[in-house]
Amino acid sequence: MYLGNIDSIRDWGYAAEYVEGMWRMLQVDEPDDYALATGVGLTVRDFLETAFEHVGLNWEDHVRFDERYLRPTEVDALIGDPSKAAEKLGWKATVDGHELAKLMVDADVSALENSGRPWIDTVKLASWGHE
Repeated sequence: MYLGNIDSIRDWGYAAEYVEGMWRMLQVDEPDDYALATGVGLTVRDFLETAFEHVGLNWEDHVRFDERYLRPTEVDALIGDPSKAAEKLGWKATVDGHELAKLMVDADVSALENSGRPWIDTVKLASWGHE
């Protein structure tokens, strides 16, 4: 895997929670601007470490730097302020960047394990407690 600046800090959030936040925005009487974020920064390097360790691998054996992936206007840290969403919408992220990395790896592992099987059969078997 080739990446650019792995020391950049990002606010990693779980899409399912963000969809709920968007739904809550649609429920208010007056439209307004909200930031949906965890409010916590995690470097790309830390995200990599968590993801690869989750499956017993060393990220340094699989990731290489490539300057083509450096952003011309790199921002060192992108961290959102979710305080208004918490106050006005009652919304708060509960999945942090480390948990998100593990969820993403688990989804990829499951996709690989079920590769070649029809998706609907996989879902039915899992919901019925069969693999």
